[in-house]
Amino acid sequence: MRDSTGAGNSLVHKRSPLRRNQKTSASLNKLSLQDGHKAKKPACKFEEGQDVLARWSDGLFYLGTIKKINILKQSCFIIFEDSSKSWVLWKDIQTGATGSGEMVCTICQEEYSEAPNEMVICDKCGQGYHQLCHTPHIDSSVIDSDEKWLCRQCVFATTTKRGGALKKGPNAKALQVMKQTLPYSVADLEWDAGHKTNVQQCYCYCGGPGDWYLKMLQCCKCKQWFHEACVQCLQKPMLFGDRFYTFICSVCSSGPEYLKRLPLQWVDIAHLCLYNLSVIHKKKYFDSELELMTYINENWDRLHPGELADTPKSERYEHVLEALNDYKTMFMSGKEIKKKKHLFGLRIRVPPVPPNVAFKAEKEPEGTSHEFKIKGRKASKPTSDSREVSNGIEKKGKKKSVGRPPGPYTRKMIQKTAELPLDKESVSENPTLDLPCSIGRTEGIAHSSNTSDVDLTGASSANETTSASISRHCGLSDSRKRTRTGRSWPAAIPHLRRRRGRLPRRALQTQNSEVVKDDEGKEDYQFEELNTEILNNLADQELQLNHLKNSITSYFGAAGRIACGEKYRVLARRVTLDGKVQYLVEWEGATAS
Repeated sequence: MRDSTGAGNSLVHKRSPLRRNQKTSASLNKLSLQDGHKAKKPACKFEEGQDVLARWSDGLFYLGTIKKINILKQSCFIIFEDSSKSWVLWKDIQTGATGSGEMVCTICQEEYSEAPNEMVICDKCGQGYHQLCHTPHIDSSVIDSDEKWLCRQCVFATTTKRGGALKKGPNAKALQVMKQTLPYSVADLEWDAGHKTNVQQCYCYCGGPGDWYLKMLQCCKCKQWFHEACVQCLQKPMLFGDRFYTFICSVCSSGPEYLKRLPLQWVDIAHLCLYNLSVIHKKKYFDSELELMTYINENWDRLHPGELADTPKSERYEHVLEALNDYKTMFMSGKEIKKKKHLFGLRIRVPPVPPNVAFKAEKEPEGTSHEFKIKGRKASKPTSDSREVSNGIEKKGKKKSVGRPPGPYTRKMIQKTAELPLDKESVSENPTLDLPCSIGRTEGIAHSSNTSDVDLTGASSANETTSASISRHCGLSDSRKRTRTGRSWPAAIPHLRRRRGRLPRRALQTQNSEVVKDDEGKEDYQFEELNTEILNNLADQELQLNHLKNSITSYFGAAGRIACGEKYRVLARRVTLDGKVQYLVEWEGATAS
């Protein structure tokens, strides 16, 4: 047995006030060790009142005290230094060496120490590990050496930090070696449909919990998520929800990590910064010049804007304001709810989706092209082929960029050809992902940041706001009617959106018939191209819905907003023809601090 020369104190980070939502208990016994043997059910080695280090969802350790122990769920209720409380799984808790009793292996809880599987004691925390139980396996040369040896937990505790792990020094080299292997079997993880969360709450090199919508990178090969604090390839700290990266982890590359920044457009910059402001300040609307532009200018280097980097500071606001006004399906102006027009917020508070270029074949490095095509796009049900029939001739629809709504030109065409008298109508906003009446977490629709009523109907009136609907996308994707030329068109859109002060059905039919009769032959070609774009747009949006449906927690939903103290009121209730209940909810737009 290798003796310890002393147990130092582990690196402790000050707790952030950010709260992590309580998640479903993990089925940890299904995880396998790297040598192929099943892990034993861990014995409880914790005591109430014991001071421990708990790994948080950012990959860092925080000091806390155990108050309760749940043996069934293998978790402890811990109170941290900032008085915050949370249940933490045993696998994410690190303790110091016990002062009495025989030394046992931290992994298998066995006392024996015989070659070639001797017990090695960490010089930092004083914990013991068998050579074959530790990941990676401990070489026999370590036992005969007088040099200090740190276990995997202590290597991560001393090198990981906000903004990225250490890149230089002996501990940084040790971290790079540790990152070549994972302390769990990736094949045993049970993922959701969008590959965003797993049941075991096991992510990154450290095997700790994580939140994909905060500061994490997804490997384009193995699809695992990695904490900002644990990677060594970042030049600047990450922003919340920033997925505009091509990233390959050390396990997949069998060496250093690979990172490449994806190009950003002004709409991406506006979306990303509004999302970060909403996470930081816990409110929805921000002054476009005083708050949004201030944040953009202060974090310009962290955005890595690429080709936009040379844009003078005096010209940035003009481009950002243009993006805010053009993409009405993504951004919401304050004047829509009778507030100041220079206030803007996200219709749906989710991170921006990288453009289609993120899923195309990459030339460097080799062997990653097939993974790119499906990155973050797994659907829970098969999608229909994006083809349409025009005058009896089958033709393939043109692919649109995934994750971005149609531009202003497309919306103008939609308004021109299928105009509805909606300019004077107004409904209350509902920018959340989950309605209060949603039937369980798995059945509620989770809208992506690029889908809304305005996008589907083409109405972009300044006085119009959106109303989230449980059954809206199902009706739009399944029910389509044919025009006289054989083209497909979304059916019964007016039936899906009930508005106050709406014109009678007879008036609607009269105006729609006039639009169809007005210069039909002249706009026939525009209809042809427009239908193709709409069909592909809806198909892309369905992918995003399926991809977000099971991964976004109540952090973004109505429950989260109510928990933050945001005021609301229910304006209307209706039952659709298929028996689903829908509510119209008005939010105040500000949450308690």
